[in-house]
Amino acid sequence: MGKTNHGFLDGFSGRLGNVVGYQWRGRMCVRSMPSRYRDAQTPEQLQQRALFKEIVRFAARARKVLKLGLRNASLNVQMTESNYFMRINKGCFALRPEAQVSSPQDDALASETPACQSSLSVDYENLMLADGPVAPVAFGVPQMIDETTLSIGFEKNPLHRTVHPDDLVYLVAYCPELGDFDLSTPVYRRSNRLTMSLNEYWAGRELLLWGFVVDRNGRASQSQYVGNGGGEPDDDADLLEEHLQSTRYDDGMRFADVKAAGRPLPTGGAAADGPPTDVFRRIADT
Repeated sequence: MGKTNHGFLDGFSGRLGNVVGYQWRGRMCVRSMPSRYRDAQTPEQLQQRALFKEIVRFAARARKVLKLGLRNASLNVQMTESNYFMRINKGCFALRPEAQVSSPQDDALASETPACQSSLSVDYENLMLADGPVAPVAFGVPQMIDETTLSIGFEKNPLHRTVHPDDLVYLVAYCPELGDFDLSTPVYRRSNRLTMSLNEYWAGRELLLWGFVVDRNGRASQSQYVGNGGGEPDDDADLLEEHLQSTRYDDGMRFADVKAAGRPLPTGGAAADGPPTDVFRRIADT
């Protein structure tokens, strides 16, 4: 049954004959119902439905990331962020039988394996978490400062396009073992380095990393697969020294000068050109 609050011309929700009314991003929309529906439940259909279900679950875990990285791109084609994500990444997902396939006979048997006994296989290197026209940055190799803090440098304008120095650079971390996504505090494009504080229960686990840029209008760049992170911290004193020498606060003072002068560190947020200040607070205490 369809319902309306201000008359039919104001739109309605629910079913009215073979038409369904609904609201999408503040707009009243209608769509028709299919006149026929055949549900043969063939193995191929069941496999495809199981794959779709797993992709929806994966997209739900990344909802916060997709809202930021795909919002404008999905609006341009009048889709939700999750639907747009599935559209551009459909080739990155597949269902694989949990049993290892080692022969043609096993391969034939695997094709008859129930979907519930299959696991999701993801091509992480080609997975897109953000899309748009903004010029990207060129990420370097991620390095662990401690068990829950990683750092990565980047070249701010590798394509030499017109960019704004106040564009925001984000890093996305995904823990396959736990199925969790996390989004970094952003830094400015001019910063050249981003440091991310991870969840404490991620310590020692393998991480997969992506990065992208968002401009002042909310448009994003295409996301880039950065590589693996996590594991043991890197024993790299030069990396810590680079943090100390490159980070500035709002008044232009460098971190090393702040520490030498005995000035207290900011109580929260991020430095003007660098990573969250709690990272440097831990370094300063060592």
